[in-house]
Amino acid sequence: MAKDLSANLDLNLLRTLLIIYQERNLRKAAERLFVTQPALSHALQKLRHHFNDDLFSKTQGGLAPTPYAIELCSHLEPALGSLFDAINSQQAFEPSELTGKLQIALAPQYLAAYGCKIYRAIAQQAPTLSLSLVKWTSTTFEDIANGKTQMGINYDIPHTKKTLYRRNLSPGYATIYARRDHPYHGATIDAHQSVPYPWASLIIPDRNEHVTDLETYLAQYGITPTINFRSTSPEVILDALRHSDMLFPSIDGLVRDDDPTIRKIIPVTNGEYHQFHTVCFYSQTQHNAPLMQWLCNIVDTTCHPS
Repeated sequence: MAKDLSANLDLNLLRTLLIIYQERNLRKAAERLFVTQPALSHALQKLRHHFNDDLFSKTQGGLAPTPYAIELCSHLEPALGSLFDAINSQQAFEPSELTGKLQIALAPQYLAAYGCKIYRAIAQQAPTLSLSLVKWTSTTFEDIANGKTQMGINYDIPHTKKTLYRRNLSPGYATIYARRDHPYHGATIDAHQSVPYPWASLIIPDRNEHVTDLETYLAQYGITPTINFRSTSPEVILDALRHSDMLFPSIDGLVRDDDPTIRKIIPVTNGEYHQFHTVCFYSQTQHNAPLMQWLCNIVDTTCHPS
């Protein structure tokens, strides 16, 4: 009879195996598990003995999983997520009791407009939680998959992996920013009225590095916009607006309504305002987790107050 490898196996060792697999680096895995590297090396030796497989080999870039480890961890990730959700589902969720570290990645426009408000809302309900708000990068999806980042906030991004869960939040309304004494004086603006003016555009990783949303939208009207400036920083773009006739499309909240140097213009099509959707991205294994539901509600009420 084949040996039952699940007998007498500590669940914490399986979690350790999964973290090492995700990080491919003992130092980083030890940091995530809050243990020393010698303790983690000892745990890895126990795992190797139990499964009678090396599991990982050293490479110049870190650790490379064996074929057996790849196969094992591909099943472990969703299974452990579901198991821990089931175990914790019977416990009442209390944000005030949350401890440890939480990292949320936000697209640059969300970080600039709502980062501080999101921090205050989370800190008020979970004062003992250590929160990191970081800028969305080209590795954010990978960071969510390996557990380094717990949630990402951005516009919708199609063709994401099935291991990622996408939750649409309430719609918001687009805003165009211009300097206070811009030659266009209207409170609203449509595609054809914008033609005489150059544009600034925010670079949002995974969303518009190659073709901007503005170009896609104006192409419907046969208009090719003149984009004079692009940046990953909303603050830098807003400063550039103060010294030019550029227009900058983004979300509301980047400047106050009474800002003395920048004003807001509402983009319209046939008299209708433009909506956009904010999406929270997190691991599919966490889609029913109370923590994620709580975070999504905070982001929704902060970014799109009723």
